[in-house]
This record gives sequence, structure tokens and C-alpha cells, in this order.
Amino acid sequence: DATSQYIEGREDVEAQDGLYPGGLQCALVLIGVYLRASGEPIMGVVSQPFAHKDPGGQGWRGQYFWGVSYGNLNVSSLPRPEAPSQEALAVVLSSSEKEPVKQALAPQCGGRLHYASGAGYKILCVALGLVDAYVVSEGSTYKWDSCAPHAILRALGGGAVDLGQCLSGLAEHGGRPELKYHLPRAGCQGAERWANEGGIVAFLDPTRLKRVISALLGKVHLQANGE
Repeated sequence: DATSQYIEGREDVEAQDGLYPGGLQCALVLIGVYLRASGEPIMGVVSQPFAHKDPGGQGWRGQYFWGVSYGNLNVSSLPRPEAPSQEALAVVLSSSEKEPVKQALAPQCGGRLHYASGAGYKILCVALGLVDAYVVSEGSTYKWDSCAPHAILRALGGGAVDLGQCLSGLAEHGGRPELKYHLPRAGCQGAERWANEGGIVAFLDPTRLKRVISALLGKVHLQANGE
């Protein structure tokens, strides 16, 4: 994930509230497992090879995180999160996100609207509790970007939903429209067959998810997955 950041190789990017907007820290290795019958993500491993640079010049130190969510089993290398302590939301976006999305979320965030590179890294920031949610409103991410960190979020009580379905009302009677990983997009070719076409909201706390959807409802119009 964030291959462009790996190729560019920037080592001097400073963290902002714990998040790196770019640089080698955003480059991850993602391994996700899903059920072939249902498409549910059940296991994920996220490796961050460039997590910390040794101040003594000994190179980089990495770290990794994992989670399993299968049936009644939910375990992770990360601790289960505490309830959010701040009223304002903290949301991470891509810097190229649509302006209406930024404008809709900014009043809810009170200065805690962040930007970072790499879909996998941004979902990891949610799992680490650095932000409440990651939002992307386009089909610019792919199943291999989201499966591993999605499984970790599920193990922690969160998830990743199809934003288009949430905004279109398709989820009203069917519960949360969690991303699924087993079916390609009809009528598409190549990598686009596996795009998350409806966009994503990744979250830990369901009450924060509701606030994000409420902020975007009526202000952002997306194509729901399958339409």
C-alpha cells in the first residue's frame, strides 16, 4: 500500500497529531483473508516496515498489527478502544478528496480533519485510535487495500462500510453495508473489477459512523454499489 510513498522514499515527513501525511511511514504490507462464500473479512495482518527511524543512524524499525474476526472470535494485537473522549470528530481523508466532502465534515471536526497517503495506512490510523473515521467518496481504493485493516477493525468492534449504500438509504433495512470481498464488479475489466466503487467509511465506534453519515447525507451524492 502507498507504493508511491515507498518509491519517493521521503524520510523527513513530520507527524501531525500522530498521523503522517506522507512519507515512508505510510508504506505498508497488507495481508487479508476473507470467506469465499460470504466475502466477509476474517483475518488481517498489517506490516509497517518504516515505523520508526533510529536516531542513531541504524536504519528503520518496523512494527506489525493483526486481527481475527470469525464467528464469535474477535482477537487482535491492538487493545479494544475506549469510548471517544472528545465531542468533535477526528477524520482522515485523502488530500484529493472532493471539496463537498471536506466542507461537510469540517464543521464536525473542529480542526481535527486530517490528510494522509495510502488507503491501508488511513484505515490503520482508525484502528490505532488516531482518528474516528476514514472517508473516501470515490472508487479509488481496491479490495486488497482494505481487506486486512478491515478485518482488524472488525476484531475491535468497528468495521468498514460502503458509503454509497449508506447515503442512498439501501442500508436502512439491511443493517450496516459492510464491504465484501468475493464478488467482482460486473461490466468492469482488470483491476477495476475489484474497486470499492461506492467509497468507504472505516470506523471503530458505531456512534461516530452515524455522525459521519449524518454530516454527509444530502450534501454528497454517490453511486451506490451495484447501481
